[in-house]
Amino acid sequence: MPDARPIGGEDADAIRSALAGVLAAQDDLERAVAQALLNGASVRAVSELGVSPNTVQKYGRAHGWPTDANRARFNESRWDRYGREADERNG
Repeated sequence: MPDARPIGGEDADAIRSALAGVLAAQDDLERAVAQALLNGASVRAVSELGVSPNTVQKYGRAHGWPTDANRARFNESRWDRYGREADERNG
């Protein structure tokens, strides 16, 4: 078995910096996915950008999705949706 050798300070700093960037990017991704869902995007539409549907739902739930309004829209019939969208277009 190879002997354990310590990592140099400069290498350790580079790894810590990169890891901090990865963690920040992960947080940004989670919040962006959740915000898209909160804004009314479907899980399918978000997942088409490269995030699995299960992960999309996980990130959404972690940040307050679905809201009562999201649930209501999910459960509305096609005719209810057409009526709501027509009302929104007509002011």
